[in-house]
Amino acid sequence: METWDRVKADREAFADYLATLTEQDWAAPSWCAGWSVKDVTTHLLVSSTMSKGQVFRAFLASGFNLDKMSAKLTTRMSGEMSNEQVVAATRSTAGVRSAPPGLKPVGVFAELVTHANDISMAIGKPFQLPMESAVIALDHMKGVQPVLGCRKRIAGLRLQATDTEWSTGSGPLVEGDVQHLLSAMTGRKQALADLSGDGVNVLRGR
Repeated sequence: METWDRVKADREAFADYLATLTEQDWAAPSWCAGWSVKDVTTHLLVSSTMSKGQVFRAFLASGFNLDKMSAKLTTRMSGEMSNEQVVAATRSTAGVRSAPPGLKPVGVFAELVTHANDISMAIGKPFQLPMESAVIALDHMKGVQPVLGCRKRIAGLRLQATDTEWSTGSGPLVEGDVQHLLSAMTGRKQALADLSGDGVNVLRGR
């Protein structure tokens, strides 16, 4: 399946999941530091609901700082959109093929998988995309350094999935399911409690 087709399918599944959330779920803190569940969902709508020109102007106005741009747009959209509108927009823009500055389609895909984890694991309501989606996200994120710092975070460690045949790196072992490995790789400390191996303490200190 082509990457954008995967994005579409997983966004549609994500919209279905979001439609089941309660008001309390939407307001709950996510695993993405400083953001509520609703904040994460509106962040994911930035590239699919705004034109490339709009995104570039927002990027320029933020001094070409991607984190600052994301924070501004997420705060604005979270305040302007109802939960129902977020669900509808997630579903209606599932097939949009656009990406933020510097991000390739696989990056958009991996971001979706990562943030879906940020929500589902924070509120304790399982949401599992196809295993292949998680593996693609892991294979992409393991080499990402700008913004997320994944490559440096997992350097000198062996990450091993327990629910599929996936591993990367060498050194002290960090073992667990793909969802928690992806969350730990992208800096979510909350995931470490569900991982095992001598490398977990190394990750905890990074």
